[in-house]
This record gives sequence, structure tokens and C-alpha cells, in this order.
Amino acid sequence: MAIDSFECKIITGGYSHCDSSWNKRRDELDQCFKIYIPTEGEASIRIKDVDYCINSNNIYFISGFQLNNQKCDSFMKVYWLHFIPTSLYLRRILMNSAPFFSWKKENVHFLDEKSSYIKSLFKPNYKDTTFISQIPYSYEEAKLHAFILSLIADVLKHNSKAEISPTTELMILKPAIDFMNNEFRRNPALEEIAKKSNLAPNYFHRLFKKNFGLTPLNYMLRMRMEIAVRLLTTTAKSVKEIAYEAGYNNEFYFYRQFKKHYNYSPGRLKKMRPF
Repeated sequence: MAIDSFECKIITGGYSHCDSSWNKRRDELDQCFKIYIPTEGEASIRIKDVDYCINSNNIYFISGFQLNNQKCDSFMKVYWLHFIPTSLYLRRILMNSAPFFSWKKENVHFLDEKSSYIKSLFKPNYKDTTFISQIPYSYEEAKLHAFILSLIADVLKHNSKAEISPTTELMILKPAIDFMNNEFRRNPALEEIAKKSNLAPNYFHRLFKKNFGLTPLNYMLRMRMEIAVRLLTTTAKSVKEIAYEAGYNNEFYFYRQFKKHYNYSPGRLKKMRPF
């Protein structure tokens, strides 16, 4: 079995003028992969206790899962994208890859074109742009997905064949993973999920956590939260509408779940956009 899907979900993105307000430690909002295309200034990030400089000479691919903190002492202007692979298998491979890659801008073809797609796709909002186009599968979004995949391909090139080859356990889990990817909004019971892979619920739970580092229920919760973050930061929809689209019939239960997960209320995130 090869990687089952290279589809990626763009969670949010834009063009930002960063200053000291960008400084923060990692939180749940960083549980994604990031692409930075700085145009001016510089900043730094710490990953696994190693400091990296972010400047306008390069573009960057960063695993937010490994991030310790980020810091901007002066200023940085940057195009940026936050995304997550739809495939849990591809997500695991990228999480186990090196957490920081950079490329010289002159070695990336049509970079100005890519930046213009980000600017076109994300509508201006005050000094930052974080509102994504509402046209599904727009030309700009298709081009940005192609750009993301080109960087992922370069990351995968640095992995050995053994590191990206699926194990027997992953092949056994795949039917249940496919089921969760389709049904996560309704939060199916563990027994129903495990049955798709013909496994006992407790054994399936252990096997899934062993391979992916989180429980099946937490995986489905994370997918619902990712939808909520995308809609909160890229649309004008109400919290009630967003709760429903993320699989919650009760707006107040969604509010509590979201705040517990991110330590931000949905309304505060929508207003602050702390990226």
C-alpha cells in the first residue's frame, strides 16, 4: 500500500506583519504543518530545543508539532500557510521527518506567483490577511495545493524507503481510519470503528495509539477542531453555524470543547487570530 492520499487541508493563511505580539510558546493551534515565505525582516523559532532563524532569503517548511516557541524581536513580513494532510499515514510520516526544511528562494520556481495566489486567496482584514476565498476548489487554492505537495515531495525525498513503507499494522488499521475520516462529525463509538478493521475495541484502541500517538476519539476530535479553526479564521459564519458544520448540535457544548482544546474561546480566536 502506498500513501493513500496526498490531499491536504489548508487550515488558514495570509500575509502578516509580525512584531513582538507574534511571540508565544507552542499551543494546540500549532498542531499542523506550516509554510513561511518571508519578504522582509526576520524572526526565530525553537524546535526540539534548537534555534532556527527565519529570514527573507528562504522559504520554510515547519512542523508545528515539534515547535517549542516562536519569537520576533523586531519585525517580519511573511506569507504563510497552515495545513494538515488528510491522510493520517502521510501525517505520521511528516511528523517523523525532520521538523525544519528551508530552500533558497532562487531555487523555487515561480515563487512570486505562489505569493500572489496567497494574496488572492486570502482577503485583506486590517493589517493581516486571513480570510480564505469562499469559492470551493478555486484556481488559487488548486495552485497552492500543488505548491504544498511539491514541498512535501522534497521532504519525503529525505526519508528512507523503510520510513515511508507501510507496516502490516497500518494496513489493518486503514479501513477503520477511512471510516473515521468520513464519519468523524457524528463521533461514532469505538466499537463501531474497530469493527471496520475486524478488531476488538480495546486492541484497536491500543494499536491506533501505538501507531499515531493519540486515541481514535482524540483523532476525530482534532478533525472537528481543525474544521472549526478554519471556519472561524476564514469565514464570517456565526459560532452556531460553525459548531453545526463541525458536528456539534449544541453550540454551548462546542464552546466548552473548543476552549478546553485550544485555551481560546471560539469568539476570541475569531477576533485575535493568534497565528
